[in-house]
Amino acid sequence: MSAPVSTRPPVHDSHPDFESEAAHLTGTVDAMLRQIDFWEDRDRQMGADLETSIILGDEAGEHAAMLSPHVHHPYFGSLKVRVGGREQTLYVGKHAFRDLKGPHSVVGWDSEVGSLFYSDALGWIPRRGGQGVIKRRRQLDIAAKTLHRVTDLYDDERGGDTGGREEVLLRRLEEGSTAGMRDVVETLQPEQNTAMRYPAGTPVIIQGAAGSGKTTIGFHRLSWMTHAERGPHQARAEACMVLMPNRVLATYAARILPELGIGGVTVTTPEGWATGLLGLEKLEVTDRTLTLLLTDHDNTRRALAWRRAKLLGDARMLDVVRTHLWNRYNAALRGQGLREEVALRHRDPQIFTVTDTQLHAMLRDVFAADPLDGYRAGFRRAIEAQALSQLNVTDDEEAGVLRQLSVPVTALLGRVFASTTPVTEARRLLASPESLAASGLLSEREIALLGTDPLSGIPTPRRAHADVTELPLMLAVQAFTGGIGRLDGRTLEPFDHVVLDEAQDYSPLLYALLGRATRPGHLTALGDLNQGMHGYKGPSNWEAVGAVLPGAEVLTLGRTYRSTRQITELGARIAATYNRAAQVQGVDRDGAEVQRYTAPEDAPYGELPLIAQAVKDAQAAGHTNIAIVTRRAVDADRLAEQLRDFDTDAQPITTQEHRFKGGLVVLPVSLAKGLEFSAAIVSSANVQTYDESTEYERRLLYVSASRALHWLALVSVGELHPLVA
Repeated sequence: MSAPVSTRPPVHDSHPDFESEAAHLTGTVDAMLRQIDFWEDRDRQMGADLETSIILGDEAGEHAAMLSPHVHHPYFGSLKVRVGGREQTLYVGKHAFRDLKGPHSVVGWDSEVGSLFYSDALGWIPRRGGQGVIKRRRQLDIAAKTLHRVTDLYDDERGGDTGGREEVLLRRLEEGSTAGMRDVVETLQPEQNTAMRYPAGTPVIIQGAAGSGKTTIGFHRLSWMTHAERGPHQARAEACMVLMPNRVLATYAARILPELGIGGVTVTTPEGWATGLLGLEKLEVTDRTLTLLLTDHDNTRRALAWRRAKLLGDARMLDVVRTHLWNRYNAALRGQGLREEVALRHRDPQIFTVTDTQLHAMLRDVFAADPLDGYRAGFRRAIEAQALSQLNVTDDEEAGVLRQLSVPVTALLGRVFASTTPVTEARRLLASPESLAASGLLSEREIALLGTDPLSGIPTPRRAHADVTELPLMLAVQAFTGGIGRLDGRTLEPFDHVVLDEAQDYSPLLYALLGRATRPGHLTALGDLNQGMHGYKGPSNWEAVGAVLPGAEVLTLGRTYRSTRQITELGARIAATYNRAAQVQGVDRDGAEVQRYTAPEDAPYGELPLIAQAVKDAQAAGHTNIAIVTRRAVDADRLAEQLRDFDTDAQPITTQEHRFKGGLVVLPVSLAKGLEFSAAIVSSANVQTYDESTEYERRLLYVSASRALHWLALVSVGELHPLVA
């Protein structure tokens, strides 16, 4: 049996500094309350006139609103440092606070000084020069304005490392899961802190096993990027984007990010972002390759679908599309030209002419410049620049001339670009072996593969639709023709920073497009190649991503924090069968043995009584957030209904529209990925459900078995899968 869910310890602590720390906490709370009272007193926020007074009052009110939530928990740690022969103690919290009249200031966790709390380094060079030395690191457990525990992590007077960091971590990990993200600001480990604070302006790929804290670190890195100390790399929350693999997780992330002070971030899925950029929000997006992989038993057809999907997401397709568009536009320009009379101030009207030869030269320059807002906008600017130069237009005449040329230039652009919409042009390219061959990048075999349709047996929606494997190709057409990035009104600009969760499921082509849509170096990818459930659209290795994101650094989190030793060892055994860096070190946290429930194959009610019993056992062990993980969504729907006959009421989560609110849920492995639960029950954990001979199936089993924090059960009618038996 696992330990019951722990709570904060009572107010008893034998630490010799407990009373003095409690007194300092009281002083800090009082200082914060005084500051909030000052900000909320409108009579004190007076300016030279009424308008200035209103602005000052509003700003003060915003400051008060930001500080108020932190009064109950002002800080979580302290640093005793020695700089220039003088010792001082710095307190580290989630929100910086400056006490102008006393010693109760708090430095923010995301500041450079705050970073010292998490690292193993014992010295640093302050900005003002000199040499700083860490004398002590201390963890302070505070809740409801009350100090509960003092734990020294490092104390040079007691011999250095006290083992307190691991002690605090284990206390936190023993707590039960909630429907939110685990708060790690207080317990960031040195390797996590290093990854989170990797120098801004460098694309970062954070590779880590299930439970290593990738998603949490990515979100905190985004928050860190918004700090003023980032200088020219500072990101605006409203100009950032987080891409989550499905809408269940996107809703979950959108709830969490405001707690980190970055509530304005756009949170969506790759499909949601793509269809929004294409202006096709009502387009139904399918994943017929996944459907085939989950349902078809013909290995030849599955292999063909896998290979075709991988090729559609190959980074080379970016240049295949570019070459195709170059040929299309050049053909459309033949015989085109402009001859327009333009009225000018204080001068006789003049004729603006441009020939198709000149237009071809302009198009070549536009392709070479590769503008963010696309070839169409770039081509218009080139024509307009030619007109202004040819007619020798003065500054005060410029607007009038461009207004006169607007209609004929728009008509010309329509003749050249109008037929190349992203959906039709991507499909036109795939249907033309000649166009696919034009770049010389694809072999005859690859071109033939793109011309096949291994998904012909998978139903398609009756209304307009696109497959996820086609979307990157459509986005490539959009990027080149209409541009790609963040719309700010009518202006297209690059995102300040983009975070990709489950990054092993993004194609190299999509990475190349996101690289175009984001400031150079401002992309953070979080993934685990061992968990690649959608490998047919993901990279084969991180080197393939680095090839399209120059300077990208791969940082590996070598430790998993989610699960007990028993659960971690089981997951590592499964992952080792597909030989991808399965050397994962777990936190040495002991827990319940993995529970196994089996029944004869002819059992009258199948596995239903077993699952119901497992739920009761998990609840008896003190767990409330429990997941029953199934292979497919249809299995989850069926189980949710049938389990009611066994006095078990589980909320089904079977589509991306469902929201995870905690409690007992039943959901397919595809939607469980990215979530964690106090207890998890893997249904039908056998070779009939997870084919032992197929790597993809073993990946699914790994993901299913790695969702639990404290308690894991495996259920099967007949023998359990040999990897978990």
